Amino acid sequence: MKTFEFSNLHMVIEWFIKLRWIACAGVFLTLLVFSTLIGINLPYKVLFSANFILACANFSYYLYLMKIKRKVLTDREKKSFLHIQIISDYIILLTLVYFTGYLENPLIFYLIFHIMLTSFLFSEKKLIIYTALTVFIIIGIALLQLKKILPYYPLSPQGDSCGYFDRILIRTGGITSVLIISAYLISSIKDRIDYKGKLCEVELNRYKSLDKVKSNFILQVTHELRGPLAAVMGYHEILLKGLTGEISPKSKDILIKANRRTDNLLTMIGEMIDFAYMKSEKEILCEEKRLSMHDLISENISLIRDPAQKKGIDITFNCSKNITVHANRDLMNMILGNLLTNSVKYSKRGGSVSLACSVKKDEILLIVSDEGIGIKDDELEKIFEEFYRTRTARSLEKDGTGLGLAIVQRAVNSLHGRIQVFSQLNKGTEFHIYLPLMEKHKEAADGRKIDIDN
Repeated sequence: MKTFEFSNLHMVIEWFIKLRWIACAGVFLTLLVFSTLIGINLPYKVLFSANFILACANFSYYLYLMKIKRKVLTDREKKSFLHIQIISDYIILLTLVYFTGYLENPLIFYLIFHIMLTSFLFSEKKLIIYTALTVFIIIGIALLQLKKILPYYPLSPQGDSCGYFDRILIRTGGITSVLIISAYLISSIKDRIDYKGKLCEVELNRYKSLDKVKSNFILQVTHELRGPLAAVMGYHEILLKGLTGEISPKSKDILIKANRRTDNLLTMIGEMIDFAYMKSEKEILCEEKRLSMHDLISENISLIRDPAQKKGIDITFNCSKNITVHANRDLMNMILGNLLTNSVKYSKRGGSVSLACSVKKDEILLIVSDEGIGIKDDELEKIFEEFYRTRTARSLEKDGTGLGLAIVQRAVNSLHGRIQVFSQLNKGTEFHIYLPLMEKHKEAADGRKIDIDN
């Protein structure tokens, strides 16, 4: 049987602490009502003291949690901390139940809840130990009460009018059997969940392997296609420049169309290569350097300048030369290249595209905006899906893979950033990319020298 993964320790302990505060408040209010309004004769000093001890213990757990958040603990230390909390919870609950009617107190069934938590936190062996000790203590206290060695604190004002001692053995057998059966059932359910989880993990790994094979296949095929297509485009250029002799206007028109289609195919193949590369070669994308945002933007604008000029689109950018980002160059080029390509492709003739880069607190904000066709509100949530293209984009430009923005989102996520999009139909679209800022003092703290990759 699997045991609890202690990487989630903080979350579990925080949950326990919140539950204890609720329990403390509930017990305090209940004791207050019983002592002032109902008038049942119970050892309230002991009960209030036990509740106070629970509150103090919970506060100490909270302080310790704040401490270990800044410290790396071993698995043994983590387990010990959890064991201390579980044991203290058992002791406090049994104490409160014992002084409030014991077996006639319905709160004793809260032990089932503790057994359930124990089963999910620890191994089957430890669950058996906790369950056995709990059953042994319950039986032991009941027998000592039956022998009049331990006093009985009835919940009713009439004392033993309900025949507590006449039914003590039946009640003891009932609660212990419920605890044992609960532990067995919870343990069995957990075994089945673990088994199903393993099956799902196997299927997921199989799916990931197939997906990686598919990505590698696409990567290989597109690489093989790009070379011949680039050569074909080169031959078109030679013919268009008249290096092989004069060509008729009709032939020139056909060559221009063929060249445009070839260029579109190369763009699509480039997107497919980027997408397959990101899915199959993640370890390469983790190599990061300190890059100048100004230089990155300038390089990508220069690559899109010709198609922008053909449409009369003016591209401007505003970025300080001092802004640098600790990132992977390929990922940054994918982000900028795809956003700029889309902005120019879907902008009207004579429009404009602008880029702005600035520092906002501990992040770099990159804004890419255009005056293009825009995106409908009901399609905004879908634009980052793989192979998705908006209806307007399909009507305007038939060729396209629908992978550009999916690549952008994957690249931004790989850089631990986030992306937002704002758009109005027929007015334009604006992308906001937030990337973590590598502060200068971090470089000094690490004691490493990082060269700026120009």
